[in-house]
Amino acid sequence: MANMTATTMDKWLQEQWSALASVTYRSNVVLPNLMDRRWEPEIGVHQGDTVNIPVFSQNSGAQKRSTFGTAATLTLTATQEGQKVLAINNLAYFGYAMPVEMETQTFSEYIQMLNEGIGQAIALKVDNELAADGTNGLDAFTAIGTDNVDITEDTLFTGETNLGDQNAPLADRYLVVSPASRASLLKIEALRNSLYGATIGNLDSSKGRGYLGRAFTYEIYESNNLEGGTSGKKNAMFHKEAIAFAEQKSLTVVHDLNIEDGLINQMVGYNIYGHIMVKSAFGREIAGK
Repeated sequence: MANMTATTMDKWLQEQWSALASVTYRSNVVLPNLMDRRWEPEIGVHQGDTVNIPVFSQNSGAQKRSTFGTAATLTLTATQEGQKVLAINNLAYFGYAMPVEMETQTFSEYIQMLNEGIGQAIALKVDNELAADGTNGLDAFTAIGTDNVDITEDTLFTGETNLGDQNAPLADRYLVVSPASRASLLKIEALRNSLYGATIGNLDSSKGRGYLGRAFTYEIYESNNLEGGTSGKKNAMFHKEAIAFAEQKSLTVVHDLNIEDGLINQMVGYNIYGHIMVKSAFGREIAGK
């Protein structure tokens, strides 16, 4: 009996579709790129389902000898360290199925849009999960500000002061806001001037999608995928080390022809990932519009 092969099915195996979906995924992601991904290389394919992250206790200060030049018993610190478990336990997917005759007759541009939509849908899913998770996402931070009210300069200073109080490094501090809260920020003159100044010349494109510029000690990003409050949105100011994120399997697209169910072309994209709150004090949820 003759079997179909990769050669006989070459018209159905359009490898560029996967590339389209992958490019779209990367261009729509905001939050995953702001997470702590140092542990990702340790949890590659076929390397298990968890990463144990040791949690280092922040040293509060040293002791001083009571009388200089005179030996005395030292008081040493016995620190009890803990750990966080980063579990790779999420699979996001999106796909479609289409009878072969419909795919044959439809505009090629429509097929391209469907394939690009796979990457976009998965990007939005992962983004929203990182924003909305009340245990291991932005929604788990202590809230400041007022729901559905413009973010004030005092609220921003409160969030920034918290990062300073926690000795969070000055590098890799982020403020992520909704489009409406971005408009709120632009009503603050000092912030508006700072963001305007950052756009003179070339805005750093390496920062990725949604990057608006830098103000004070943090980089500002815009996302239309944040968790909703009662009426407004839950924005966030945080440091990169607050949440660990690892993608064990990056966006992968599979395509086949389903004969048994009636000659249906199927395409599905998926990725496998996990995230965990490591330092909850390294962030604040900022209620706003």
